[in-house]
Amino acid sequence: MKTKKLKLKYFFLAFITLLALGCSDGEDGAVGPAGPQGGQGIAGDNGTNGQDGNANVRSFTYDLSTVSGSFYDQSIPELTQEVIDNDAILGYLKLNGSTRLYPIPNTNLTPLGIDIRTFIELEKYSTDFYNRNLSTTFSVTAGQLDELRIVIIASTNRSGEQQDILSKLKVEGVDINDYYAVMKYFNK
Repeated sequence: MKTKKLKLKYFFLAFITLLALGCSDGEDGAVGPAGPQGGQGIAGDNGTNGQDGNANVRSFTYDLSTVSGSFYDQSIPELTQEVIDNDAILGYLKLNGSTRLYPIPNTNLTPLGIDIRTFIELEKYSTDFYNRNLSTTFSVTAGQLDELRIVIIASTNRSGEQQDILSKLKVEGVDINDYYAVMKYFNK
């Protein structure tokens, strides 16, 4: 029985060896003919155009380095009655020696520790400086302030849409207290 198993093993080994040696790498056959050319697909429908966006944004910068006192009026001819009634008007204040722009109106403007109130009227943007802790006005000295930036964002339908503009910016994740974020959003 042992001999029969041994012969079977040798026979199987010989069969595998012959099979392996019998396979050879032959020459590759000729390349077959090319298949038919693919056709042109059907063109899809064009989508409908979306509503045009509002890119009518204006930004103005005013030098405040010589301003002193407890209030300041900046003449801005672009503040027409139509702008006041319909558009969003954002204000930012930069202190001397700072790179930060503070949104105004502002309570507790650091590092001066004051409140700034704003008033907008025809062709004028006014600011009052107020010391909240002492309930008195605060007088800035020349050189404490650097610049005032005003951003006017036009409404699209001119029918009192200011809140809609500000709401849209909020929904889009734009912090209107950050001048640079507003400018980036409008590619300015």
